[in-house]
Amino acid sequence: MLPGFDKNRSMIFNPLIVVASELGIGRPTDKPRSGAERQSALVSAYRHVRSSELGSVIVDSVADADAEMAAAEGAYTVRTDLGEIDRRHNYRSDSGAERIAATVNRFDRFYSHDVVIAVPDDMPELKPFYLQALMYALATTEVGIATLVSPLENGEVENKDTAKAAVTWNPDRIVYPLEGSRVGTLLDIRRDAKLLRNKDCYKLVPIHAWRRAALDRVVRTPPTEREFVEGTDLVRALEAGIRIDVALVTENMKVLMTPAELRGETLDMGH
Repeated sequence: MLPGFDKNRSMIFNPLIVVASELGIGRPTDKPRSGAERQSALVSAYRHVRSSELGSVIVDSVADADAEMAAAEGAYTVRTDLGEIDRRHNYRSDSGAERIAATVNRFDRFYSHDVVIAVPDDMPELKPFYLQALMYALATTEVGIATLVSPLENGEVENKDTAKAAVTWNPDRIVYPLEGSRVGTLLDIRRDAKLLRNKDCYKLVPIHAWRRAALDRVVRTPPTEREFVEGTDLVRALEAGIRIDVALVTENMKVLMTPAELRGETLDMGH
């Protein structure tokens, strides 16, 4: 533990991680995935999440073959039949609050887990340390949802298929295990960067950590029109007044402390 920092009880979570296939809305530029590609992506995401050594993991698949592949890896699996879900419903949003809530409630009806992390399977850039960063963004008790952002790359500012997040950074919130990471509060989400009015913006990384109360509140709140335009129910959460904090991550970020080194050595991130 670094000198001068005490253990922060707000960082002692019992998260339940849901790795879900076909979680987001298909975009016109997306290429349809074969069954083998989908299974490979699901297994790869499960391996990365498991190696983060954080919480219990459920794999939510959309086909029996996907579930069998994940189960062969040792995963606990559940199956969602997308045919039973109206595609106009917000189950098909990028973050899929209703689907995630339904999956979690099947597994944890008595709220043994205080935080739910939703991880889509179609993220080739997924790194185990992303989940560590999420927990730092969720450290303050006023935060209902945590998510991740990364720097925009060439062409992504103009690309309206890319969800962009405007953030105000907190200079007192540092992610100690990750060099160069930091924590801030989400101000807005837009696919059209011009609507962010020149605010400092980043690419939204669609991995979300929900406190159970925030997840339940979003599910009980009707979706908004702008939510469907932007493609994420985090818009609904923002408009409901739920505080969403973000952690900055990059693919090549240097990990300074491993999960094993952090276990039992949680630091005070400041409030």
